[in-house]
Amino acid sequence: MEEQNATASQPESAAAEMGFSDKLMNVFASPGELFEYVAKAPKQTSNWALPLLLTTVIGIVFTFVAFTQPPIQDEMARQRDKYVQQQIAAGKLTQEQADKAAEYSPKPGSPMFLIFGSVGVVLVMFATLFLSALAFWLLGKFGFKSGATYGKVVEVVGLSMYIMAVGSLLTLILVVAMGSMHATPSLALAVSDFDPMNKMHKFLSSINIMTFWYLGIVSIGLGKLFTVSLGKALTGVAVIWAVWTAISVFVNLGF
Repeated sequence: MEEQNATASQPESAAAEMGFSDKLMNVFASPGELFEYVAKAPKQTSNWALPLLLTTVIGIVFTFVAFTQPPIQDEMARQRDKYVQQQIAAGKLTQEQADKAAEYSPKPGSPMFLIFGSVGVVLVMFATLFLSALAFWLLGKFGFKSGATYGKVVEVVGLSMYIMAVGSLLTLILVVAMGSMHATPSLALAVSDFDPMNKMHKFLSSINIMTFWYLGIVSIGLGKLFTVSLGKALTGVAVIWAVWTAISVFVNLGF
């Protein structure tokens, strides 16, 4: 009996002892083992706080590096002018209003632009973590009848964000090398003249290998947390991704 109790306590002990470097390595090498431990371990804020901090810092670095590149600045200026002309042609904007807006808008690469961009990164990263975790928690609660807490889902999503950090670095390399903000590890690479207002182009940019890697890791974590098969977890996550992609592609959320 004592031997059985000792054996049963081993996973919880191992989970409590898993350090930062072990978690970071296992996200890539053995996510199933990592999330099985996380599901059984006590609440650990560092499971989401550290990945959030890392991805935010990388996002700010991305902003400062990418938007100070002359080719990127030229591309943004061309796309903005094209969008403005479309709005004027549609009667939604006058030339005077467009000129005034351009006068007061911070230029790409300017200190004000970089500050606003950095603040935007912080807001986006927090929203990505906590709102996506909310969607996945609702999936577990109502779709899989799981009793997993929202906090635990946040930990799973947080640890999965290490994949996003790698994706941001890869994207930064592509953006700088190709001189385009749309040079992402996605099917958008097949588009010679990317138009952010073109729904097909936006859809192609959503077919991103790093996004699918991230969603796959999240699915493994949720499968362990909700105690459902990987197939069911993947299906649920895919539905949420498909709904969000449809909204972002087919609903005009702004330029």
